[in-house]
Amino acid sequence: MNTVKAWLWGTLIWMLSLTAVQANDIDFADQLQGQTWQGTMDGDPGQGSLFFRMEFAGGDNVTITKQFGGANVIEDLRWFVSGNQLVIEAQPEQQIQDFNGASMVMQSVDRFIYTKDNKKFIGHKYVELRAYAHVLFVLIGLMVMNEVCRRFKWPTVVIFFVLPIVLIPLWASYGVSYWFKWVKLYSVVGACVLFTLIRYTKVGEYKWAKFGAAGFLALNIAEAVTQDFSMGYTANVLNAIGGIFSIITLTGWAHIQAAKTKEKDMIWPAMTTFWIIAYDVWNFAFVYLNFPGSATAQFMVLTAATIPSLLITKGTWLQARAFTLALSFMYYFTNPAMYESNVVMLPRNDELMLAIGALSFVLNSILFVQVYGAKWRAYKLSKATA
Repeated sequence: MNTVKAWLWGTLIWMLSLTAVQANDIDFADQLQGQTWQGTMDGDPGQGSLFFRMEFAGGDNVTITKQFGGANVIEDLRWFVSGNQLVIEAQPEQQIQDFNGASMVMQSVDRFIYTKDNKKFIGHKYVELRAYAHVLFVLIGLMVMNEVCRRFKWPTVVIFFVLPIVLIPLWASYGVSYWFKWVKLYSVVGACVLFTLIRYTKVGEYKWAKFGAAGFLALNIAEAVTQDFSMGYTANVLNAIGGIFSIITLTGWAHIQAAKTKEKDMIWPAMTTFWIIAYDVWNFAFVYLNFPGSATAQFMVLTAATIPSLLITKGTWLQARAFTLALSFMYYFTNPAMYESNVVMLPRNDELMLAIGALSFVLNSILFVQVYGAKWRAYKLSKATA
């Protein structure tokens, strides 16, 4: 028996050493040549995130696209590989200085680890077909899971009451350290917990629960409005004002209730189709302006909530929004590499950013005029007939 154990250990050590030799023999420069790589890095507090796209051309040229805040920069830099270290260098007069002096260790043929000062991100090899397939997977997967959570009580309880606690050790092990992501995860999971209680218990009869349901949404919008104002760019400010209009046009929250149907959906009868569309534009604009690497995925999350709430069961948008957003965050925390390696970059320039900010402002302004214009006319009519 001891002889067998010794042989097994010896074989395992030999295989590991062989793998190490093969990894060391990889020509990483050849793996990078002609390929596109991408990575997303958390910015400083209030800054959003930075998205990098690296297109390694022939010779020593790499075209870097950097999207962040109110800026979009594309520059040609110099690159080379030394052992397992990727080196990218910018000239002093160039804007993209993020790679100068950074450590970029090639861990495999499709991944490197970037570290510089207190910043870190993972660079992933971009495969276009896989990225678009992942976008569709997210959309369809969220719509299917939303239906599961609508129709079945106990899967909903397991997903939102149990898994967010049980999976903490796994999620923490992946190194998602940005506090904002953790706050967003558990705030929206908390909303799902409240909505489930409203559906299946007497909690739904209390005004504080109804107000809390609307409050989760208003607080979520207000948080983003603060972020937009802190950026200070024209597009962000326009979008922030649109967000304020979105909050103050939330009406009829006292009528939130569990539907008297088999599914017991939480419904908000007063929420109109136009409010949902204006909100979707505002929310997409917020992500597009502040977190460009997440814009495509967020569009899928918004769509996954909007389609069923408008075309399948009306009045369920807030419930669907919470379920799909929470599920998307849980998926990200469970497999961040899958999410980050399949970013589909959207076109982004000053004109597009201003246009999306202006569209958000205009739609939510129209919404404001509709809601409060009707209230004003009703007030005038009541005064006239008093």
